[in-house]
Amino acid sequence: MALRDANIHRAQWIVRGIRDGYLSLVCVGDSGEVARVSTEYAREHLQLAYASTVHGVQGDTADASVVGPDVDAAGLYVGLTRGRLSNVAIVVARTDAAARECLAQSMQRGTPELTMQDAVRAAQTEMRRAARNREAATATRPAVGAPNVGRGIGI
Repeated sequence: MALRDANIHRAQWIVRGIRDGYLSLVCVGDSGEVARVSTEYAREHLQLAYASTVHGVQGDTADASVVGPDVDAAGLYVGLTRGRLSNVAIVVARTDAAARECLAQSMQRGTPELTMQDAVRAAQTEMRRAARNREAATATRPAVGAPNVGRGIGI
């Protein structure tokens, strides 16, 4: 089966064989689609992919996944859930204890999600702020029909 244009962009394929002027490919994605392309087409349109960013592989599955140091919690999660056969986190540290601490810090790095109670408290605080601002605006606004004081047009 030939590659369709819709499948080419950002799709990842494993080269399963090279024979008499064509490559046999298998899609890395869940479809497992098989394709054949000419060596000329491959030379012109395909690129080898040895690595990708965590964001680039979100939703993909690979045989193995390796996550480098200094990622945040979301990157660590995505990176360590992509590999079918193995998932590895690389941590650079002088001791095992320091490596565990670095990994724990990665798990805590990033924007924490709010709990429902946090969201309710934030909404209540915002409502009180809006009410104070409305009261302040109402208290300083001249009454309708009040005489014009100073320059400008009265309300």
